[in-house]
Amino acid sequence: MTAHSAHPGAAFAELSELYQARSSARAFAPEPLPRDRLLELFAAAQRAPSWCNVQPWRVVVTEPPTTGRVTAALVAAAQSQPAAPEVAFPADYPSPHLEHRRACGLALYQAMGVARDDKEGRQRAWLRNYQGFDAPHLAVVSCDRRLGPYAYVDLGVWLGYLLPAAQALGIATCPMASIATYPAVLRERLPISPEDTIVFGVALGVADAQAAANQCRTQRDPVSANVQFV
Repeated sequence: MTAHSAHPGAAFAELSELYQARSSARAFAPEPLPRDRLLELFAAAQRAPSWCNVQPWRVVVTEPPTTGRVTAALVAAAQSQPAAPEVAFPADYPSPHLEHRRACGLALYQAMGVARDDKEGRQRAWLRNYQGFDAPHLAVVSCDRRLGPYAYVDLGVWLGYLLPAAQALGIATCPMASIATYPAVLRERLPISPEDTIVFGVALGVADAQAAANQCRTQRDPVSANVQFV
């Protein structure tokens, strides 16, 4: 019997602390992470369960200078082309999702000191997404489109393993739909199978502790807003 199995309350407390401490970093230090540390992270996430254990996640992780070339191309595309994600974004956000989305944006802009009427500031903040927030690494996540939408569920479970594992390793993260907005840019520069659908990305590195954007924290509803017992 392991120490954790002998004291399940202590193990849960450690995991809960990781969940509470994690946040999305929106500014990164430029120094890349050691390759062995990245391998340790992705080895932990590899334990994620999936439908019939198909393990559908396919991940391409960039390192400098590739990261910079990819983000420069994404910024150029964002400034000149319409978005064309391979998985359609929501057309609208009905309540209560719209309120959550607005509160998230408000919290971020307030943390950065960007006023509602500051169009230039908001444009710069929007482009930061395509810069990967200056992260040294971008993980581009895709899956075989022949598996259908249930594979997206598996990708979400995998991400749920990746993020707390990164927190435990002291790696800052930011899951990003924006990276998948211009898939042609990614396919031209990265080894992504033509049979795969690009779903999302994750920025990885060390958070810039001095950046105002990294002071942003979002709130969560009580469990009763999402869970019913019958």
